[in-house]
Amino acid sequence: MRNIVNEDGEIIAKATKDGTLVGGHHRIIMAGSLCQKLFWQDTGEPVKLDALMHPNASKFSSTYSLMRPPR
Repeated sequence: MRNIVNEDGEIIAKATKDGTLVGGHHRIIMAGSLCQKLFWQDTGEPVKLDALMHPNASKFSSTYSLMRPPR
């Protein structure tokens, strides 16, 4: 499991190692709507929220895959 944190270091959500969101769905959506930057706690890399903030996101399952930025 990996933690997703906000700019203040507060844990917002939890995801599996492959990036599937397993907890904190509402908090991560709220942070995205407030344009907060979120980061993987273990690496400090930014979390890409495009899949969650897509206008049709409500049509998808409750387990979203979070994308890692390209290296």
